[in-house]
Amino acid sequence: MKGKRKYWATLLIWIIAASVLSMVAPGARDFFEPNENSGLPADEPSIVASERINDYFPSEEGVPAIVVAENSDGLTEEQITAFAEAIGGLSENGSYEDVTVIPAQALLGTRDTFLSEDGTVFFAPVTLPGLEGTELKVLLDDMKETVAAEAGDGMEIYWTGPAGIAADAVELFSRADVVLILSTVAIILVLLLIIYRSPLLALIPLIGASIVYTVVDKVVGLGASAGWYVTENQSISIMLVLLFAVVTDYSLLVFSRFREELRTHEDTAVAMDAAVRGVREPIFFSGSTIFLGVLTLFVALYESYRNFAPVFAIATAIILIAGLTLLPALFAIAGRKAFWPRIPAYGEQKSDKKTIWARIAEKVTARPVAFLIPVLAVLVIASINTVNYKESFDLIKSFPDDLSSRQGFEVLGDTFGEGELAPGTVLVVSKDTITPDQAAELADAIEKEPGIAGTSFQGMPVSEDGEAVQVTVTFDSNPYESDALDAANQLRDRGMDIAEEAGIDAAEFHLAGQSAINADLRDINDRDTLIIMIAVALLITLMLAFQTRSVIAPLYLIGTLLLSFAATLGLSIFLFDVFFGTDEISYRIPLYTFVFLIALGVDYSIMLIARIREERKHHELKEAVKLGVEKTGGVISSAGLILAATFLVLGTMPIYELKLFGIMMALGILIDTFVVRPLLIPAIILLLGKRSGI
Repeated sequence: MKGKRKYWATLLIWIIAASVLSMVAPGARDFFEPNENSGLPADEPSIVASERINDYFPSEEGVPAIVVAENSDGLTEEQITAFAEAIGGLSENGSYEDVTVIPAQALLGTRDTFLSEDGTVFFAPVTLPGLEGTELKVLLDDMKETVAAEAGDGMEIYWTGPAGIAADAVELFSRADVVLILSTVAIILVLLLIIYRSPLLALIPLIGASIVYTVVDKVVGLGASAGWYVTENQSISIMLVLLFAVVTDYSLLVFSRFREELRTHEDTAVAMDAAVRGVREPIFFSGSTIFLGVLTLFVALYESYRNFAPVFAIATAIILIAGLTLLPALFAIAGRKAFWPRIPAYGEQKSDKKTIWARIAEKVTARPVAFLIPVLAVLVIASINTVNYKESFDLIKSFPDDLSSRQGFEVLGDTFGEGELAPGTVLVVSKDTITPDQAAELADAIEKEPGIAGTSFQGMPVSEDGEAVQVTVTFDSNPYESDALDAANQLRDRGMDIAEEAGIDAAEFHLAGQSAINADLRDINDRDTLIIMIAVALLITLMLAFQTRSVIAPLYLIGTLLLSFAATLGLSIFLFDVFFGTDEISYRIPLYTFVFLIALGVDYSIMLIARIREERKHHELKEAVKLGVEKTGGVISSAGLILAATFLVLGTMPIYELKLFGIMMALGILIDTFVVRPLLIPAIILLLGKRSGI
């Protein structure tokens, strides 16, 4: 098949594939599921503790919620009674048969437990059936309306706890999806129009990205429906941004080479054939490095990290195929009209006017040391600030301030103490029968431990067989912050000794609860982060070695990427503190940023190196470097600018964690695009000379 016919056939295949998948396959977002065991391995101490507690003190499974009533002027007796009756009445409503509540009489009879000292806040625990996602949100929304109508006016009612947080998360992402897609498309369209001033050129990448997204979404959905993996809101949101950004990058690379070939080939199909030969290597290695980078997430123990791997691996593989087939087809079919109003003519000579990248290339190649030293100095200084990195496990801080679950959470923390938000549970299993006196002594001994604010008993402290005792533990700090996590670890380390001090011949000591879970997660995250970072660096180094056929080149290329990441992290920590007033970053952001920044950042190095190697066949090293920087400067800077702006779209997301991730990615991409790739790497190559491996 010759000429444009093969490109029409290629486009038709993609359209048929997208159409068929749209009709028969579910979408990726149809299979969101919460992580089992909070995403931790089943043998982690906190997970084992929960299972052992359920063995001795079985309870009905469900999703807990906390309903909070607040009146800053003080709740009246009528308001407290109306609220309690509204909550208690849920069990009598036929629509909420599986909802477990405390009866109004019992709630009022133990009111001191649920009423704040200043009388402004009253709360009630509610257990919902084990629903997930949209179903949970629909049920909770209906309950909110019922309680609000029956409780009356004069007080604010918030729904928090795991159920409230999960329902709000569904709402946040459902609201954000449309905004994210529209914002991503708009920013790409506007930037392409500004940079290239060609309407058709601005539309081609978006048409290609839309087709690719449809295929990716349905293929991911098919895998999820088969139970091969689980999809998550965050992974799909980031995948959408990544897909549009990378497809646009590849479009610009194809466009740039196509424009060159149109000057020497009159037939557009022949010109595109030549262009594909020129971009085949950088696109293949670029897509392969991203693919291998995300595959490393499979080695993670934390389920949220593993869930990213299949989604992004599938997306990257399809994007790579599209970069070599669909995008060339779209440009070839559009032909010279794609460049309207400035259409490159056959035989047209390139303008002698020097571009900004030609001037930069001349200066860098003329004085490489003058660029190498200050650039390295700035990056190293920025990297030093990574010592101030503090990780946060308080994910509810990622929610908007006006969200019900966050407001209720903070109201409870302010009035009852932060430790009351998520108390832990100690379980001691004894070799002998445990007496009530020993249970009391155990509670007293635990309360004396550092970081523990108090202890109490919920229900019967000793199991029916007398072999186990459970004690509710309240930490004296926010249960999601490092101090509580450290206290949880120390309590577990001292557990057997504490039991012995209470006169219990203990066989097992366990601690369950959110602080224990996050303490285990912190250890798992440290392990996963180290292993994945090493794996990503090694795999990309091997890919660079394969591309460059060199031992030295991959070392300085991966070295510059690692330095760029460190500088990005250090600078981000400083900027987030200055502009957002936060000195903590979610524990997931550094790893996600590393994987995607290294995988995407190496793309531009690959494009540059591929062009330098091509020019090296006809020129000396210095001239080849100059031409490589000059000829790739425009396309890479445009692609990097669009990629950074696209990630900044995540700044529109109501989830604070995604907002900071998007900003950090944008910053890192700009550093790679305008500092590392055009200044640092050419300077290193020239200083190494023949030893550079180019």
